[in-house]
Amino acid sequence: MSAVYEKLKEMREQAGLRQGQIAAFLGVTQTYISKVETGERNLTVEQLESLVHLYGYSLSSFTDSRNHVQPIRFAFRAQDVSQEDLKVIADIGRIAVNSRFMADILEGANG
Repeated sequence: MSAVYEKLKEMREQAGLRQGQIAAFLGVTQTYISKVETGERNLTVEQLESLVHLYGYSLSSFTDSRNHVQPIRFAFRAQDVSQEDLKVIADIGRIAVNSRFMADILEGANG
């Protein structure tokens, strides 16, 4: 299970976001996020799903070794990102992940 939390930290760092921003996004403390990233605390499924969508991944990214999803890349200054911006980015991430999933299904049906 620790690999999940290491991956979450890596995803956050790749997104250029700080623990405090993620904490505010999830409605928890920065200390809580720090402990999550070291495996000392756990996220709820809803929190985990919110984070992976924010980072442009799906939950299966953690379990499917064949899943080579490329995260969604956004160009922004992390220090200027509001909580509302993070919510919109997470919504876009959810749409993109679902779009990839549907494209994979259609490809399989046509292949």
